[in-house]
Amino acid sequence: MEDSHLDGRNTTRALADSISGHSFTMECNAESPISEGNPKYKENPSLNDRIHCLVAVISAYSISPMEQIVIDQLKKVRHQARDLGIPQVIIMTKVDEVCPLVKGNLEKVYTSKKVKEKMEECSIKLGVPVNCIFPVKNYHDEDPGNTKMDILILKALLNIVNFASDYVQDQTDNEFMNE
Repeated sequence: MEDSHLDGRNTTRALADSISGHSFTMECNAESPISEGNPKYKENPSLNDRIHCLVAVISAYSISPMEQIVIDQLKKVRHQARDLGIPQVIIMTKVDEVCPLVKGNLEKVYTSKKVKEKMEECSIKLGVPVNCIFPVKNYHDEDPGNTKMDILILKALLNIVNFASDYVQDQTDNEFMNE
């Protein structure tokens, strides 16, 4: 079952920590594990069992101090996804924390020079085109259903769904051509 702020309520299924400033979730639950060595690993997965879009979630303020080892790991994953033809996007969170203009008016997110600089820096460091980086504001102390925040999140999700749909169509076309 999926949970999100777009359901109009808060959720705690992915645990968070407000003190450390780091990820607090220690494990990922998935219906079909994909790592080798796992008894459920499928060597030749069907299209339904494949990843259709690689999504990285990175906060806007963590891009500059990102350690090279993390950058290298992200690039390695990107290259593996590229080799499989999987589209890739970045959700850039907490954009309001890097730009006072955006903090005061979320509608300014795409006109903010600071947000644009962070998107370009992310693009340069990780190689993801700027048009595949989507700025969003995290829900923190807002009531669920903040329309301006939801619009940014929905724009990002719509693009992810479209990219994934394109991938599925390409895979279907390739399978049809190889028959």
